[in-house]
Amino acid sequence: MKIFKLDQSKTLMMFFILILSFTPMSEKAFAGQSMNIDQEKSTVLITGSNRGIGLALAQNYAEQGWNVIATCRKPKKASDLISLREKFSNVNIEELDVTSEEQINALAKKYNGIPIDVLLNNAGILGEVKDQVFGALNDQTFELVFAVNTLAPLKISEAFIENVSMSQQKKIVSMTSGLASMQITANQSYFYFYRMSKAALNMGIVAMNASLKKRGIISALIAPGQVETKMLEESGYRGPNKITPDESAKSLIKIIDSISQEVLTKNGNKAINVDQRVLPW
Repeated sequence: MKIFKLDQSKTLMMFFILILSFTPMSEKAFAGQSMNIDQEKSTVLITGSNRGIGLALAQNYAEQGWNVIATCRKPKKASDLISLREKFSNVNIEELDVTSEEQINALAKKYNGIPIDVLLNNAGILGEVKDQVFGALNDQTFELVFAVNTLAPLKISEAFIENVSMSQQKKIVSMTSGLASMQITANQSYFYFYRMSKAALNMGIVAMNASLKKRGIISALIAPGQVETKMLEESGYRGPNKITPDESAKSLIKIIDSISQEVLTKNGNKAINVDQRVLPW
């Protein structure tokens, strides 16, 4: 019995040594970074940058030489984002739960005085699909989906409005979805909360543009298309015309570059899809 205990103790010790020797590598890669903003270059802040479209947007902007402020809820576990930071010193990884007003304000305080040319509200969730079916609608899922998809982009925009105001491009761009269109989804009966949250976001962003355009600030909507992400997988979508996150990001960046108040007026402030189509309300 004593031998078994000794062997077990050694095994446990080796296990913990392995954990301790592995875990700090990613944490060190994240914790060792310092803010790196070259104010001679353009700056983009992207929420939800640890995977999917957000990660692809961060990579493409970094490759173009932009300062990238890439946020996510758990940066120490964002291995792909940490790898991107190791390749591009102009990528700044920041912790941000978009539903936490405390974290939003703390991050805004950290970047006080730093111009942000493009504030890109990308973070979003689908929510539990089973909770968004008529007859089984769940209050908590409703509140969470709206907190992330609808309210958070407005609160983040409020917190960073001075950063955007002092920049050259002065753009706030928020990610909506074709599923928010009543015309496109009139005969579809799924994703109640997700669709409602994005439709509500559309109204909020249009109202924000009316509030901010006198300051020369643009508040616009874009839609990424049917992108091969975990969210699309969770939705159960099996249809055609799927594109990769990189394909979506490249097209979206071109659209963002071309957005102006004149473009928004011409489009009736509607969202511009990844294929440059104007989405109906």
